[in-house]
Amino acid sequence: MMKTVIRKYGAEIFRMVLCVLAFLAAVLTGGDTERIAPIAVALICILSLGLLLLKSTKYLTLLFLQLTLLLIFCYDSFSVFIQYIWLLPVALVGMAVYLMRKKPRFSFGASVLPLVAVSVATLLGGVGMISASDYFRPASLVFMAGLGPGLLFSYWIMKSELKTKEDRESFMRDLLCWGMTAAAIVFWYMLPTVIEARAFWGYEPPQWSNNIATMLMIALPAALAQKSRGLRHYALFFIMFVATVLAGSRGGQLFVGIELVACCLWAFCEEKNRVKKILNGACFVCICAAAVGLIVLLYYHPDIVNFANQNDARWKLLARGFEDFGKNPLFGSGIGYRGNADLFNGKQGTINWYHIFISQVVGGLGIAGILAWSYQLYTRACLSLHVWRTKEFGFALCYLGLFLMSMVNPGEFCPVPYAFLAVCFFAAIENRIEEQGVLPLRRLYMPWRK
Repeated sequence: MMKTVIRKYGAEIFRMVLCVLAFLAAVLTGGDTERIAPIAVALICILSLGLLLLKSTKYLTLLFLQLTLLLIFCYDSFSVFIQYIWLLPVALVGMAVYLMRKKPRFSFGASVLPLVAVSVATLLGGVGMISASDYFRPASLVFMAGLGPGLLFSYWIMKSELKTKEDRESFMRDLLCWGMTAAAIVFWYMLPTVIEARAFWGYEPPQWSNNIATMLMIALPAALAQKSRGLRHYALFFIMFVATVLAGSRGGQLFVGIELVACCLWAFCEEKNRVKKILNGACFVCICAAAVGLIVLLYYHPDIVNFANQNDARWKLLARGFEDFGKNPLFGSGIGYRGNADLFNGKQGTINWYHIFISQVVGGLGIAGILAWSYQLYTRACLSLHVWRTKEFGFALCYLGLFLMSMVNPGEFCPVPYAFLAVCFFAAIENRIEEQGVLPLRRLYMPWRK
């Protein structure tokens, strides 16, 4: 009996245990860096051991996601985690053993050339403008490696790991569990604050609000992209939506409504069963009605109103991006640029971000970055359109959440976990398309043609 239960529900029990443990770690430590650091180190050791022993990363995905969730509490923690630099060789040995055992085959999919283009633009960013000391400082090199060759390496691995339908379904369930853990953490920390303020505004959002809102918006579509979608999935979807609003991130509050409507419309169009289609339509109307009520209130939120104020730092960073483009049109200011310190002074071990996707591409990477990113975004849009009537379109919607948040936060310019997850999403979509046969290039880039 026990063996049957474990065989049938073992994976879900494992996910549930990880969710509970991550939640307890977040709330019992009070989000204190010094107390979370040993837990994070233990998780890194477990991940390294898993790479040494397991044939697949399937059972490590949620563990990795929960680790990134705990790390959002560790703001300005370079001095704490640098003490554990000795773990790097351990992780590298684990990865090397995994690669020797797995021997993943490199698949030259549609995402490869755009990734190469973006990698080259990232590595050339700042050439001719910033000093050699800024370009080669350790933080710059780490981010350039992560956003350049690191993403190609991730593509190589994850294209192999997300090969089958079962692998992709498992990944989607991991994303859902990750999102629900994040939602539980938001409710634990923010509900008392909201009740005390007696409104969805008028309180100071926590330092980690932008990160947790980004994670929730990435995970939000996963609730409606499950193998068998039911009422409970709509309930989980709405819970994550409310958590995104409660988190206090202005970016999340501005953009989550757009993602909510996109997800509900897709779920309605994708459903083939007529009865379920009616049910989806009813859920769509109810969720959108509740969402509209919240969003109307939010647009009277003082912080949201201030977002439109030209004195807000992000407007100044947007203008700075175009100024820097004028100084070095070809390659921009680069990842190592520190000229934004007067508007945004990053903590030790980080980058002086523009905090806006457009500025980061235009000002940070110049014409090379504009061309490379345009190529990548167009390729990703075309890949998404090829799977829009399948469950894999949920990955495209997950990317939509990340992309929207990148409009007002570093987002996709953070290698782990955001840029890495973006690569995973489109590797999964590519595999779904390839299951149907080889796609000619003219069909790939013109999906509206038969």
